[in-house]
Amino acid sequence: MTDEAAQIRVIRRDQLGGTVASGGMSRAEAISAETVGSDGIFMGVSRVPPGLRSSAHVHTNCESALYVASGQGRFLVGPRVDRALEVRAGDHIYVPPNAPHVVVNDGDAEMVIIVARNTQVERVQEYDPARQEVVTEDRSRERTGSPLGAPLLLDRCKTCRVPIRGPLSLASRLRGIRPYDKNPQLCNRCEKRIKGAEDTVVTVLFADIRGSTARTMQSSNEEVLQMMRVFFTTIAPIMHEHFGVVDQFLGDGMKVLFNVPSPRVTHSEDALKAALATQERLRDASFGVGIGIETGMALAGHIGLAGVVDFTCVGETVNAAARLQALALAGETVVGPTAWRKTSDLVEMRTLAVASEEAELKGIGTVQIHRIQGPPLQGT
Repeated sequence: MTDEAAQIRVIRRDQLGGTVASGGMSRAEAISAETVGSDGIFMGVSRVPPGLRSSAHVHTNCESALYVASGQGRFLVGPRVDRALEVRAGDHIYVPPNAPHVVVNDGDAEMVIIVARNTQVERVQEYDPARQEVVTEDRSRERTGSPLGAPLLLDRCKTCRVPIRGPLSLASRLRGIRPYDKNPQLCNRCEKRIKGAEDTVVTVLFADIRGSTARTMQSSNEEVLQMMRVFFTTIAPIMHEHFGVVDQFLGDGMKVLFNVPSPRVTHSEDALKAALATQERLRDASFGVGIGIETGMALAGHIGLAGVVDFTCVGETVNAAARLQALALAGETVVGPTAWRKTSDLVEMRTLAVASEEAELKGIGTVQIHRIQGPPLQGT
């Protein structure tokens, strides 16, 4: 028996190489030089959670053969990455070098893609569809506030799947169905399903820039406006991608609702994933954001007086989330007791640093809170 014949190895999940993120898609090495010393073949696993997508990108140094092991979605391709190729479990895809593409998970389950390449190291560069060019290394670092951070808008509502963009949306527009103002990935028909106002379970997220008052006093108006622009243009698309509805912009913060008007079984996890993605995206920003999340009952619906009526949520859960946000330090996400029961498994799976303590919330009482540590601020 030759030495090579005795070298067959099985690579377990806990032996995989480091995960690299590309938008909502993660990549993990399975067969590589690091795991088996291979220099002629590379295999990896890419995963896209439900409702998420990769960033627009190209592979500059390799060609890839992909197999969709589970899930369904689309590959957006072409110079403007606006041509959709539907894919589902069992499909094979070929991706040549320098071909712009975005991987979109339209389903309710994780999309798992097995990838084989002809090189050990995959060099990925972000792609700007508007300019139709690969982003240079210097520009690719400028993630915060960059138009590259904005997701491509879906052709169909992420909840009810009605066409809201593209050639198939004409019939929808004739019926008064259009993209929803508070989340352009959804349609306005979803909001109209709630008549008046009703008690329902919601997850509420508040996000706020830390130290903005002091910054306002020390900075020029243009600097303050630039900070606010980065904050809103970075966070809003992340919330939209995770089924969040941006209910209100609150000066230097925002209020986001999950599970209304579009119901989601995983709404607490959706909110936490959005918070974690926000803290990661703002890792290199010159400011920090504090986030508070809680789940519970609230009055949801069209609330207001006379002609000034808007879809929103009010109640103790909303107040609790706002108070939790006030406790969060820069880069922290503070999770309330009910939301924690629904998201603790996700936190454990991601091996996040957590500090638990009791806190007094005004008007609510003493509750157990959980501080999820974020990335350090730039320069600290």
